[in-house]
Amino acid sequence: MKRKLLLFLSVILIVAGLFIFLKVLSSFKTSGKGALQVTANVKSTVFLDGKQIGATQLCKCNQNDTIKTGEYEIRVEPQDTQYAAYTTRIKINSGVLTAIDRTFLPGSLASSYSLTLEEATSQKPQLLITSIPEGAMVTIDSVPTGATPLTTDSLSASEHEIEIQKQGFSKKTIRIRSVENHKLIVNAMLGTEGAQEAEDSLVTPTPEIVNVTTTPAPAVNITVTILDTPNGFLRVRDGAGTTFKEVARVNTGETFNLADEQTGWYQITLTDGTTGWISSSFAKKN
Repeated sequence: MKRKLLLFLSVILIVAGLFIFLKVLSSFKTSGKGALQVTANVKSTVFLDGKQIGATQLCKCNQNDTIKTGEYEIRVEPQDTQYAAYTTRIKINSGVLTAIDRTFLPGSLASSYSLTLEEATSQKPQLLITSIPEGAMVTIDSVPTGATPLTTDSLSASEHEIEIQKQGFSKKTIRIRSVENHKLIVNAMLGTEGAQEAEDSLVTPTPEIVNVTTTPAPAVNITVTILDTPNGFLRVRDGAGTTFKEVARVNTGETFNLADEQTGWYQITLTDGTTGWISSSFAKKN
């Protein structure tokens, strides 16, 4: 009898615990909060409706750090005062991520994009791409798809690479992930032609700089992790400088063995055993 009573009480406690867990999970899903990520090519301070919330690269992505749903004014203010601050309006939706990226460059060379997810009635992933200026040509996964504004529901629920370009403007490359039952809205502002060359010169020293110090080859167990970049990937070159040929691309979050380093550059060993050089501005030595 005593054993039966203990078993009954145990079942009651398990059911009660499961009920509480489901209530907490349900409250989180319906908490009316969403995540925000802000990235930039130079160190910047981020303001939300005039209140400072951190610095790039910023991700309000943890449960206790998410933001109440609604529309906000976001201001990204670079620490380098030669660049003007970037201000725009964003929408935070419940349970999803809103992402903002700004490439600070002089004048009209500057560019930006935002990614916003919204719930949709269709199960198919939906994509809407707009741009400034309009009429930019869109390529998705190397396939020409149309001109902005562009709407499609033909993508699979997976990662894709979008290229947006128009004559007189620099191409914008964006990595996205489409999601079932959601519409992904991409808003891109293109920089005028020459932005890529200006960005490359911003990231690394010019080839004319002499007396560059080189450290000895590091131990095999030293690794390098790729940080967030405006494009979602980092170019790998066959030499330590932007004038060298691009030989590969690596993705944010990937880790590689460090083979050598120079001022502003890391030489990494790729998965196929070859080596190449990446900018240390977008990588962290472990």
